[in-house]
Amino acid sequence: MLDHLIKGATVVDGTGAPARVADVGIRDGRIVFPVPDPVPDPAPGAAAAARTTEDATGLVLAPGFVDPHTHYDAQLFWDPYATPSMNHGVTTVAGGNCGFTLAPLHPDRPADADYTRRMMSKVEGMALAALEEGVDWSWSSFGEYLDALEGRIAVNAGFMVGHCALRRYVMGADAVGGRPTDAQLGRMVGLLKEAMEAGAWGLSTTQSATHSDGDGAPSPPATRSPPS
Repeated sequence: MLDHLIKGATVVDGTGAPARVADVGIRDGRIVFPVPDPVPDPAPGAAAAARTTEDATGLVLAPGFVDPHTHYDAQLFWDPYATPSMNHGVTTVAGGNCGFTLAPLHPDRPADADYTRRMMSKVEGMALAALEEGVDWSWSSFGEYLDALEGRIAVNAGFMVGHCALRRYVMGADAVGGRPTDAQLGRMVGLLKEAMEAGAWGLSTTQSATHSDGDGAPSPPATRSPPS
């Protein structure tokens, strides 16, 4: 017996095959497809083919969509469904784009969290109060940030580690307008490796001159060092 049966959906299976009307089942958390076509309605008194059934006639059933460019890094803490993306069929989101991430944060500089909040508010047009009250900001490393989300969200999510966070962690206030030393660059590379080992999908950065921090200065990834 199936746990759930979706009947009469127009199935677009993602392989490039033409859409077709079919039944799709779910058993033990896994998709059963193809289901014997079609699953007949049970005769009176007969055992049902599934514990629950729904009629999807006229509706499209497809695999979840992947959104490779989102900024759900903070929103997922108060909106685990990543709305409105999930409402449009998105089941996997990639965050940490454009060099902007919430981790790593230097453990000895609490002000860095405030700087990050104000920068995210400015760049992404998010309410500062939501960033202050909707996120606990209890992490330091990128891995600790991922741990804070683990098991709390209803979408598949992956995150890149942002250039802005790496520069701020290593250079402090000099991340804006400063030129890193070789040692600082090495430390950034080390932090990136640590983040990748913890589960980061990669590095993100930006060179857009329109990206600025909460003080109106160029964001750390977009910093243009003065000529030497």
